[in-house]
Amino acid sequence: MFGIFWDCDGTIMDTEKSYAYAWKDFLYSKGLELPIEEFDKFVGIDDRIIHKQFSEKVDLDDFQSTMDKLHEIMRVEFSEKILFKDSLNCILKFHGDIFQACVSASPKEVLNFKLQDAKINNYFDYVIGGNEVLRNKPNPDIYLKAIEISGSTKNIIVEDSPTGIQSGKESGSFVIAIDRGIFTKEQISDADVVVDKLDPIEIYSFFEVL
Repeated sequence: MFGIFWDCDGTIMDTEKSYAYAWKDFLYSKGLELPIEEFDKFVGIDDRIIHKQFSEKVDLDDFQSTMDKLHEIMRVEFSEKILFKDSLNCILKFHGDIFQACVSASPKEVLNFKLQDAKINNYFDYVIGGNEVLRNKPNPDIYLKAIEISGSTKNIIVEDSPTGIQSGKESGSFVIAIDRGIFTKEQISDADVVVDKLDPIEIYSFFEVL
């Protein structure tokens, strides 16, 4: 049985920069001004870890209240979330044929919000967030749990960040890195294959040789 496991931010959705700008604006309202480049290191990292780090610098509300405010900023100040067309094409192509899961470092409630808002939640057989495992990415726990739930024996993970790639590789799965221009080729080179565009026919061919 085939299984494909999708990261969300930066892989399915073009949300990385808008999320960074939301954090930047939110922290500025709290009296902390940081350059946008400061947020690059948090791509693919558990939101709770980010919240904890910034809580040590400024007085933040509890985690859920902060997440609610960030998403409100994104809704008001930034354009609607954009789905990468290549990822959407693959998700639609595989729907009903291959087990698909969305596997994100974000908490489950945040992930569900993103998927429902983008109207693609029904295309996934399983959705798991970083708060549902003891150790989040870059550890393999989240992918191992998703694979166990799926019952799949041939698995492909699609990621865009070094953190997610490490998580996928340590789960023992075949990892495709999609280069969205956020990281250098060297930073994502640990994946089994690096592509500039996701193609369903090519992904099917990867399954055939696993």
